[in-house]
Amino acid sequence: MGEVADTMKVTLLKCWEEFEDASSREISKTRELREKRGRHISYPLFRGVGDSRYPLKSSLERLGKASSVSEYYRTVEVVHDHIETCTGKQWNLDTRVRYGKFDLRSPEFMVYLRQKGFPSPLLDWTRCPYIAAFFAFRDIYHKPADGECVSIFVFREYCGRCKNWTLQKPHLYTIGPSIATCRTHYLQRSEYSICVQEREGEMYFAHYEDVRNDDENEQDILVKYNIPMSEQDKVLRKLDLMNITAYSLFDSEPSLMDTLAVRELVLEM
Repeated sequence: MGEVADTMKVTLLKCWEEFEDASSREISKTRELREKRGRHISYPLFRGVGDSRYPLKSSLERLGKASSVSEYYRTVEVVHDHIETCTGKQWNLDTRVRYGKFDLRSPEFMVYLRQKGFPSPLLDWTRCPYIAAFFAFRDIYHKPADGECVSIFVFREYCGRCKNWTLQKPHLYTIGPSIATCRTHYLQRSEYSICVQEREGEMYFAHYEDVRNDDENEQDILVKYNIPMSEQDKVLRKLDLMNITAYSLFDSEPSLMDTLAVRELVLEM
């Protein structure tokens, strides 16, 4: 059954197969709207979290830093110099993407920071619902209690109409998928979102869950699917057969250990 939260639609599912059906409908809807309207229709993006109680929060927000956009960019300039010195990699901080009144500086470097774990205002999403499911169900060390759920969020930015750029309200804007950054971006089929709001003439990062579903203007549509954590073994087994594992998504020795642990100790494959 479904319910409507203050900030997004929330649907409690009984089993994994119901999510497969729901995600398939979301993807089919994209094709249908494009054929019918002949306009730009955003592909649905998916994000999995391991506890349905977790809100949509960026790592910067979880750190408790309610900084303005300009303050964060000053921090980015500082860490940029250190990272270039230590890695030998180079980024141009003068590149910009324009979103109405808001400029996103150096999207390639901003995505690199997010992928490498530096506190970021970006949220990472994937175009693949099965990859999102992996991130939702991946914690094999947590033994769920009865009734516990994971969540997979679905976000669609445009449904065929022009974007409303009223920056006094929080809005989501997407970045990607074609962007020159680190390898895991491509392995995970990633895209990113940023949430901003204008206050007293200055841009601030806003709370993701303050964004309202705008069905009337058909933009910034957020849906949350809750799936029982008890489906974990079934889901991980299917994802392993699809070669969606920690190793395929991160391509590192620690992720290889994670993959082998799931196969040999949990799923006994």
